Amino acid sequence: MKNRHKTPWLKRTAAVLSVLGVLGVAGCGFPYDDDELRDINDAFSDTLQPEETSTESPTEAATETNTETETQTTSAPSNSSQSITVDGKKRTYSVTVPPEASEGTRLPLIFAFHGKGETSDVLRDYSNLDRARAYVVYMDGIDKAWAPAPYAQTTGEEDLKFVDEVRKKMIADYNIDTARVFATGLSNGGGFAAYVGCQRPTAFTAVATVSAAYYWKVSDNCSVIPMKLLDIHGTNDSVISYEGGSRHGTAYSSIPQILDDAARRNHCTDSVTISQMGSNGVKQKWDDCDAPLEHIRIGTGTHTWPGGERDPNENAPKDIGTEQILQFFGVSMREK
Repeated sequence: MKNRHKTPWLKRTAAVLSVLGVLGVAGCGFPYDDDELRDINDAFSDTLQPEETSTESPTEAATETNTETETQTTSAPSNSSQSITVDGKKRTYSVTVPPEASEGTRLPLIFAFHGKGETSDVLRDYSNLDRARAYVVYMDGIDKAWAPAPYAQTTGEEDLKFVDEVRKKMIADYNIDTARVFATGLSNGGGFAAYVGCQRPTAFTAVATVSAAYYWKVSDNCSVIPMKLLDIHGTNDSVISYEGGSRHGTAYSSIPQILDDAARRNHCTDSVTISQMGSNGVKQKWDDCDAPLEHIRIGTGTHTWPGGERDPNENAPKDIGTEQILQFFGVSMREK
């Protein structure tokens, strides 16, 4: 089913939700938690590299590589745990190198951010982003959280600097296509991915958020430079409500408001194509924008990564969330 709408977004959204309220991706309920995940599921979540010597960047960043790796084969990705010191603080992350790296061609880079209370390993398990024909960096937040959420122990600038230094190191160490660097995340991590897109619009190509917590600081002083955005959210998310609300004493935006802001930033017209995905999903795609804008609305979906390892909905297509994200990024997906 496809329709085109020409009315202002907020009014149009109300009409669309009322007409399509019973729709929502076949079997794609959204049910994880990050504490943000505590209330529901607690959320989800290789390259053999030589040991690296510690170095210092102009921003006082030094890197050390942990040699704990999985067995590398020619047909499977390899993952290594790594750490980097930024302004005197040790920050940890892991890097998945795809088997395609052996072909010597430049490959995309995906930054992935976990939800509150999670780790990079958990995110890696439930997202299955290792299936991407791309390098994937799974980042760890200090105290398992990301700025600028109200409970974060770091400032937005500290977490952005961590991202900057890891991005710089990845480009130095691997054959990265710098025109294809992406950010994605769940809940608190989704909000931080959006924040990265706001604050680093020339360093990142596109952002995809899942059940994202858009606390007001996420969009505060956001760049006016258009940013490609895919947002995925369930209408029955009781952790981060589709309609907006407040958590930890701080307001967060509704999905209609997030999309309205993104449409304005991306200079979109009022024309939106709506298509049904399976029995429960509705995809909205803005037609005329300076940067693509899409939203997948999951009817009855909860706080989860759809089709991920911890999705309790047995009818959810395997890895459907990851599939949609990689499709939006223009990154191909490896068969299991």
